[in-house]
Amino acid sequence: MSQLLLGRMAIKARQLRPGEGIAVEVKTGQLLQISAVKGKQVADFVVFNLEDREEFLSTAVTRAKNSSIMLQNGMKLYSNRRNALMELVEDTVGRHDMLFAACDPRRYKDDFGLDEHANCREALTAALTDYGVGYDQIPDPINWFMNVSILQRGELEIRESLAGRNDYVLLTALMDVVAAVSACPQDQNATNAGAPTDILVRVYR
Repeated sequence: MSQLLLGRMAIKARQLRPGEGIAVEVKTGQLLQISAVKGKQVADFVVFNLEDREEFLSTAVTRAKNSSIMLQNGMKLYSNRRNALMELVEDTVGRHDMLFAACDPRRYKDDFGLDEHANCREALTAALTDYGVGYDQIPDPINWFMNVSILQRGELEIRESLAGRNDYVLLTALMDVVAAVSACPQDQNATNAGAPTDILVRVYR
């Protein structure tokens, strides 16, 4: 168990099947843990200011402020207004993605010829309905545990996740936020080792 969770109480917990999403409120100072239950599984993740949903996670600003395309312990996640939303305080994997958009119906239709495939963008939208966030307001996500390599000429190559059983990331809220997480159902490439599994989400106070 993480030393940072000693003495903390879980106030919300839910295990997500592939294609499912959840939105959770995380107040300033509370912790959010996202775990790959069986390993090799990606979790798409977006964040909004709880009081103003026009302020939201920006992967572009997060890359720029950290001068990195790779998140590491101690790095902050920034909004479209360049405010710090959350901080990554513990990470047992060390390999995540901030380049790929969430999978959506067009991704499966155009690239794989599949109709009505479960996808992260619709899962995140459904999770955020009560917060007034629509499909077109879903920002580009952080894809926890997704393993993307940049090849010599800039091509992006998706590889199997490096996450093992019960590997996790732990984030602390730097303002009151609503975070949405989906268990990626991608089964057409190496994203989830071809066999999507569950993600566990917990909030600690």
